Amino acid sequence: MPSTRNRKPILALFGVVSVVILVYSVVIVQQILLGLIVAVVPWLLYLFVRFVFILERIATALERLATARAQESESAGPGGTYQRPSESYERGTESEGGVENE
Repeated sequence: MPSTRNRKPILALFGVVSVVILVYSVVIVQQILLGLIVAVVPWLLYLFVRFVFILERIATALERLATARAQESESAGPGGTYQRPSESYERGTESEGGVENE
């Protein structure tokens, strides 16, 4: 379920503040490294928080999937559903006699 909150104005404001900090650090203070640190650190924190929220959404989705699969296996009964092995399952096994007897 995507977030209904619009983040574009907040990110635009964040970007404008970063540019103002960089311009101030170059023109007034004349130390570009200080401006880069002050302007980049908040962006890195923002990306870290977004990463944590995305991992939380992935974990929640995986929990829902595991719960749904567990409920399906419980509703199938104690024996579960039998699935026939695929045709490639027995390809690696040799039949009696092998190639030597042909």
